[in-house]
Amino acid sequence: MSKRTSKRTSKRTSKRTSKRTSKNIAKDYEEFMPASNKITSKIIAPSDKGNIGNIKNRLIIAMIVGGIFGLIINISALKWLHKLEEMNCACSEHWMRSYIKYYIYVIIPIFSIGLLINAYLYISDYSIIDLNNNDVFIFYKSFTNILSLFGLANIIIVIIFINRLKEINCECSEDIKREIYWIYNIILASIIGGALLFALIGALVFYISFKR
Repeated sequence: MSKRTSKRTSKRTSKRTSKRTSKNIAKDYEEFMPASNKITSKIIAPSDKGNIGNIKNRLIIAMIVGGIFGLIINISALKWLHKLEEMNCACSEHWMRSYIKYYIYVIIPIFSIGLLINAYLYISDYSIIDLNNNDVFIFYKSFTNILSLFGLANIIIVIIFINRLKEINCECSEDIKREIYWIYNIILASIIGGALLFALIGALVFYISFKR
């Protein structure tokens, strides 16, 4: 009887541990990346299915895909902004244009470093937990978390800035790169807004059920 009981207990404990570990792994792998990569990883690789090894591989692949996609979009947007400066596009001159440009200057290296980290984790036996003991990585992760706040501001600024260019019919700013960057940020804003809305609804439902 004692052997059977201990086996059952160990099975239950291992199941609980694996569930906790899978959620923690998903959180750890998403934590050091910019906001757009976190969103991409949620879509491509949900963290509640499969074993720990599969979750790790799927999250890393999702981060790599999100990183490449974000890198291409931001490089394209930077080329568009440089083109506006070279053309002396007067109707696009605004502090928002400068903010977007300098934000992209920072986010492109961050995407590149993130891609290198994820590629290294994918081909090696190391996990994100091993990197958490590295002081340089801890600094990088803290920096990306702070940068995410500026990233949220950038999403709003991009949408307002490009809408303004459309409203004043700024012809010298017209470019397919402008439209792609505008749509990209609208999609990010919609996903973030939807997530916040669901969180508020969930909190409201919990509050009402708790009061009863």
